[in-house]
Amino acid sequence: MGSDQPQEGSAMYYSGAPFAFKENKNVRSLLAYISKKGFSVGDKLPPERELAEQLGISRNSLREALKVLEAMDVVEIRHGSGIFLRKEDTQPGDGSSLWLMIHKDEILNILTVREALDLKAIDLIPEEDYPRLRDEMKACIAAVRKTDMTNEDMLRHDLEFHNIIRRAANNDILLNICITLTGTIYDERRVLFTHTNYVEQSLWEHNQIANAFGSLDVNQVKQAYIAHLATTRSSIELTQPET
Repeated sequence: MGSDQPQEGSAMYYSGAPFAFKENKNVRSLLAYISKKGFSVGDKLPPERELAEQLGISRNSLREALKVLEAMDVVEIRHGSGIFLRKEDTQPGDGSSLWLMIHKDEILNILTVREALDLKAIDLIPEEDYPRLRDEMKACIAAVRKTDMTNEDMLRHDLEFHNIIRRAANNDILLNICITLTGTIYDERRVLFTHTNYVEQSLWEHNQIANAFGSLDVNQVKQAYIAHLATTRSSIELTQPET
């Protein structure tokens, strides 16, 4: 099972799109740059043009990253004067929780679209395939439980589990769109797996979805799937930044 984060140059990577995982990467790059250069509180950072060149990103992308750091109280943007460091400890975390909180509405909209596509995928699956899917899902869950799970392990498991359903719909376009949408919130999903009990809750809900396929009832499958996504949605809505 590979990572669901699109790689630059692939068909699923859109260099100009304001996707959350890509912008979040810019935030982390800027934090790393500040730390590496050894700036102290009160120091003035280089001008936007120079910072953008150093990081290899556009000035618009830099400004988005700076807005996040300003919200984190890491920098102060004084219009007409420049950008000043307010906090030396620039790496208490990777900023993903704060980013998730700030872009909550955007991420929830992505989940809404993904839910609609996944439910359509369920509609496209022939009922005679349900027992096979149940067995594949159970095997996927069992494989994860045999190992000491890291966040990355859970991300891979989660993608593979949901892709079992999407592949069974036999629609490559639907599959690729769903993978792309999932990739746009890669870092935000990683944050969710650090939440207390989220991993066990997610695995339990995956098992409920597998059991629903065993019932041969499409409505039970959809109900279990919607309940699972409701947990994800609720976890995002309750996310708070690291302290």
